Amino acid sequence: MDTLVSLVLTLSHVTVYPRGGMYRYTGMLSAKKGLNTFVWEGLPQPTDPSSVRVSIPPSARGYITQTSVEPVAQPMGALPADVEQLRRRIDSLESIMAKLQHRIAVLALQEKTLSENIQLGGEEGQTSSLEVERYLSLIERRLSLILEERHPLEKRQKALSDTLSHLKQIYDSRLRGVQQKRSVLFISYYAPQPEILPVRVELSGPSASWELSYRIRVIPNEGKVVFQRWASVQNNSGEDWQDIQVVLSTGTPERSGQMPPFQPWYVDLLIPTMPTLKSAYARAEETKQGDFSTEETSSSTPDEPATEPATAGLSTPVFTDQTVSRTYDLGKQRIFAGARQSQFFLAADSMIGVLRFFVNAPAEEAAYLRAGLPLSAMKLWEPAPAVIEVDGQEVARIQWSPSLNEDTLWLDLGRSPFLQVKRTQLKDLKDVRSIGGTVHRYFTYNLRISHTYNAPVHLTIWERLPISRHSDIKVEVIDPAGGTVDTDRGQLSWQVTLMPGDTWTRTFRFLVKYPRQKTIIGL
Repeated sequence: MDTLVSLVLTLSHVTVYPRGGMYRYTGMLSAKKGLNTFVWEGLPQPTDPSSVRVSIPPSARGYITQTSVEPVAQPMGALPADVEQLRRRIDSLESIMAKLQHRIAVLALQEKTLSENIQLGGEEGQTSSLEVERYLSLIERRLSLILEERHPLEKRQKALSDTLSHLKQIYDSRLRGVQQKRSVLFISYYAPQPEILPVRVELSGPSASWELSYRIRVIPNEGKVVFQRWASVQNNSGEDWQDIQVVLSTGTPERSGQMPPFQPWYVDLLIPTMPTLKSAYARAEETKQGDFSTEETSSSTPDEPATEPATAGLSTPVFTDQTVSRTYDLGKQRIFAGARQSQFFLAADSMIGVLRFFVNAPAEEAAYLRAGLPLSAMKLWEPAPAVIEVDGQEVARIQWSPSLNEDTLWLDLGRSPFLQVKRTQLKDLKDVRSIGGTVHRYFTYNLRISHTYNAPVHLTIWERLPISRHSDIKVEVIDPAGGTVDTDRGQLSWQVTLMPGDTWTRTFRFLVKYPRQKTIIGL
């Protein structure tokens, strides 16, 4: 005999995708012998009927004959139990809030009255000064007691106000879901004998999402770069997830269930076709005459066999759009519903980076820190916004993965406040030689770099030399101060390692020669 039984299911597991989520509800079926029909009225809205999957353990003696999602024929007479409980909690908090507001108003009135009495100070009447002092002292003690009572009440009022606002937001969301067009889940189960067995219902919905972000922490003293992965989870389902197993996935639920098709991988030898002398002559004649018919042009001679293009018959490997996802198990969590996002730490990856300071002295008297990372770092994580921190201070925000312009992945980590650069021009002297009327102009610069790190620092220092664009202008480096000269780029560079407490000082000199009667620009 077919029986109709109300089914109670509890949310136990949520898999959150970047857009949407997969919800798992669990409960118990108490089936009698024969065909049983169970009705679950707690189906969340909106729910895609095609995403609902009902499963029972393989040890069950019966089997599910049919499942269907159907709209409710009549509106529900009573609100669900969770909505009723929310309404009672809101009413209770509003009652407590009213009492707190009344008590705070009374204390505020008493404080105002006592403050006015203090201002009067016993000026009127025949009261002695001693009695006035005693009265004022009593008022001050009373004021201190009022303040001691009032401040905790105001803090409690603020906390209850935030809680009440949050509960009202959840209640309104759940109430809208109840009042709109609802659906119920019917499960038909045939049992050869009475049994009690667990049941699981899985469904997908758009009421959850999460975003990935990175926090890149650079530790210069250790030469280490730590990549932290963080997740911002948002629950828009209208109800709090209380001690729910939460799993984050980077995949897409509607695609992850389909296995990618098998694609053959073809390889072959590429045999280039060399033109014969006759074919080259025929092409030359065709160019001269230019009036060959289509049939003559397309036909081939015995000496020139017809050939296909070099790429014909070759097939490159085909890469389909497969779903490669990564999951993070957060364990049992409590995530509140609403617009507020919950932050979760996912994982940390540490790698050794080449940390080097770059000093472009002619442009700015400052040192900028850069981290050189292996190219494998480009493929380790999904694209997401990243915050870069150096010594606990935020220095930049980028979009990972950064663009690659060199053979090493460099991260710009901003200016260092612990490294001081001083560039001074010591001499700019003109010397006119009588022979040939040539002007010799001498330049002398001094660089001084110090730091306050408690570990060795590695620096790349750049200086600038003039580049001549005319044969009459000559540039000679008199003293490079141990630096490497690149005349094509007009660059003087040093590779320096400074120990703690060391100061690096160099003085370099160069000479510019040009005719006296010519006007020089750029110096």
